[in-house]
Amino acid sequence: MENTSTAQTKSTTQPISSEAADCERVNMILDQLVVGHEPTVEDEEYIVSHVDDCSPCFEDITKQQAFIGFLTTYVGHKGAPNSLSQTILSRLQTEMV
Repeated sequence: MENTSTAQTKSTTQPISSEAADCERVNMILDQLVVGHEPTVEDEEYIVSHVDDCSPCFEDITKQQAFIGFLTTYVGHKGAPNSLSQTILSRLQTEMV
């Protein structure tokens, strides 16, 4: 007779610890900053107090600051060519005729 039973595996999902939830909140706030949303005063205070006590988050923020500094220094902002606005206007006029 063939054995048709299947072995059951235990779930590996565990509840998120309080510390992990705190770090996740910091990450969510930082993600919002990246897309241009201003943090609330509460969020700002939360990040400052959490980072003071959480060395992994402190290291992450330090790395992010270094990365932003690198981008600012080496990539910078490139301006649009002076002729861009005239080129766009010319094309619009051509299309509108």
